[in-house]
Amino acid sequence: MDIEILSPEGLIFKDGSVSEVIIPTVQGEIGVLPGHIPLIAQVSEGELKVNCAKGELSFAVFGGFIEVLNDKVVILADYAQRADDIQAQRAEDARLRAASMLKEKHSKREFAYLEKDLKRAMFELKMSDKFKKKR
Repeated sequence: MDIEILSPEGLIFKDGSVSEVIIPTVQGEIGVLPGHIPLIAQVSEGELKVNCAKGELSFAVFGGFIEVLNDKVVILADYAQRADDIQAQRAEDARLRAASMLKEKHSKREFAYLEKDLKRAMFELKMSDKFKKKR
């Protein structure tokens, strides 16, 4: 089975030898095996697990959609990052910066962007902590 994980930053991961994908969705966690029926679902925040020839890989995902069709899984995520690549200190700095800026007066649009930045930083910290405990 093939997999592609994409985010606004570009292609995060691609592999053609995947045996299983476990993805968090708004309806709960979904496991996808080769031969899975066609599916489109909304991705929620959490850990995406990919079992492939390289072993089990973990990714932090936040929002977006998953499509399963003809033994191909495509994940279009608002945010996706390999678990090993999350930098806790950078996320903490971003959280502090966004929280500080939210205290200032902003337009509704700026406020929405800052709020999203804060949520993303808090999510990265949560996932970083989770992945540290697994190692």
